[in-house]
Amino acid sequence: MQSPAMRRVRDLLRGPAIVCDGRATIRDAAKLMTDAGRRAVVIPTETTGFGIFTEGDLRARVVVGGIDSNQPVSTVMTPSAVTVDPDRLGADAVTDMLEYGLRHLPVVTEAGALMGVLELSDLLTSATNQGFELRAALATAQDDSHLVETARAVPVLVTELVASRVSPLDIGATLAVLIDVTVRRAIELVVGGDERPDFAWLSLGSVARREALPSSDIDSALVWGGESHHEGADAAKTIHDILDLCGFPRDTKNAVATQARFARTLPQWRTALRKWVSNPYQDQALVMLSMLADARVVAGDPALDPRPAALDQLRLHPAVMRLLLREAVGDKAKLHSFKDVMTRRTGTVDLKASAVQPIVNIARWAGISVGARTSSTLERLKAAAGSGFLLDDDAQVLIESFEVLQQIRVRHQTDQFSAGRPPTDEVVIAELTPLSRSLLSNAVREVAGVQRRLEYAASASALPDIDP
Repeated sequence: MQSPAMRRVRDLLRGPAIVCDGRATIRDAAKLMTDAGRRAVVIPTETTGFGIFTEGDLRARVVVGGIDSNQPVSTVMTPSAVTVDPDRLGADAVTDMLEYGLRHLPVVTEAGALMGVLELSDLLTSATNQGFELRAALATAQDDSHLVETARAVPVLVTELVASRVSPLDIGATLAVLIDVTVRRAIELVVGGDERPDFAWLSLGSVARREALPSSDIDSALVWGGESHHEGADAAKTIHDILDLCGFPRDTKNAVATQARFARTLPQWRTALRKWVSNPYQDQALVMLSMLADARVVAGDPALDPRPAALDQLRLHPAVMRLLLREAVGDKAKLHSFKDVMTRRTGTVDLKASAVQPIVNIARWAGISVGARTSSTLERLKAAAGSGFLLDDDAQVLIESFEVLQQIRVRHQTDQFSAGRPPTDEVVIAELTPLSRSLLSNAVREVAGVQRRLEYAASASALPDIDP
C-alpha cells in the first residue's frame, strides 16, 4: 500500500467535514465532534473563509480556561484556519502541520469549497509524532541554554526518520521546519517575543528551500523595517552564537545576517537588486540574486520580504536569466570522474557540489523562467516541465535523480552522526553499497545529459523567450 505521505490529500480524507454555525454553543460543537467521532469542527466565516474548533481548543480554552460552554463557539475557535489544497501530497501537509504547530487542516479547493478536514492521525508515524513533540519543546524553550539542550535531539530524530524509511524529501522538510522553529525561538529570546520585531529574518540556501540535511549550515539575511540599524549586528551575532551551540552552524562563507552585506533596509535591498541585474558581472551579483530567489521569511514582518522583487527583477532581465542558465549547465555533473572512481573503487566525491547543485541551479532557472513563486527544487521542476524551457522527460529525470541523491546523502550523513563524526557530503565511493554506487553513477550521468541538452538548446536559441 502506498504511504500516506505520497498520496494526495483528497485521497486521505475520511469523509466530509463536520460544519457548524459560529452562533452554536461550545457544548453543541463538542457534541457534534463526539457524535461524528471527529476531533474538529469547521465554522464558515464571512471574513476569513473558515474557522476551526478542535478537541485541543476544548481542553485548553474551555475545560482548563474555564470558559462557559454555553458561549458561542465563535468565541473560542481559531478564526482564520490554515487550509491545504486537496491535490497536495500528504508529505507537504505534514510539513504545513509542523510549520504551524497544527494537527488539523481543513481541505479547501482553489474555488473555496470545503472538502473535509485532514488530521495528523491520518498521516501519523511514531517518528512524525516525535517531530511534533520536539517542535513544541523548541518553540517553548525557557532560555538559550534550554534551547541548546533541546536542539540536541534534532539529529537523533533525523536518524530515526531515516531508520523508519521516511522519504529523504520529507526528512529535509522536517529538519528545515525544526531549524526554523529554533531560529524563531532564538530571536525571541534575544530581542523579545512580546510583539512582532521591526525586521524580517530571512533563511537562505537549502534550509530556505526546505531541503535541509544534517550537514546544512545556516545562511541568513536581515531586512530592517526602518532606517539602517547598525546595532542590529550585535543581536544577529548573538542569535547565530545560540544557533551554533544548537548544532546549526553559521555559513562558513559568511552569508549571514551579521555581515552588512546581508543586513539592509528593504529600499536598500531593492536598490542592490537593480544594481545586480543591471551589471551581473560585479559584486557577486549572480550569487546574491540566486540566494534571494530562494529566500524565505522565518521571523518578523513578512511585508519586508525582498524575494518577490528579486523574482520580478530576474524575469525582467533575460540576459541575467541566460547567465543563470549558463551557470546551471556550465559546471557539469562529474560523470567522467565517476567512471574513473567506479573502475578503481577508490577516491571521494562531494555529492552536493558534483551532483545536487546542478539540479538545484537548473530548477531555479527553469522555475523562475515560467513564473513559479516556489523555492522548492522539485516544485520548480514540476512547474517548468513541458514548458518549452524544460522537457517533460528531462524534468522527470532531474526529479528522480534529486530524490536518489538526497537519499544517499541523508543516509551517509546519519551514518557519520551515529559514528560520532560531523556530517559532510564527502563520500568514499568504495564504502557505498554496490546498489548505491550504481544509483549514484546513473543519477550523475542523467543530470549531465540534461545539462548537455540545455546547453545545446541555449546555443541554438531553441528556448522560448521569458514572458514577464
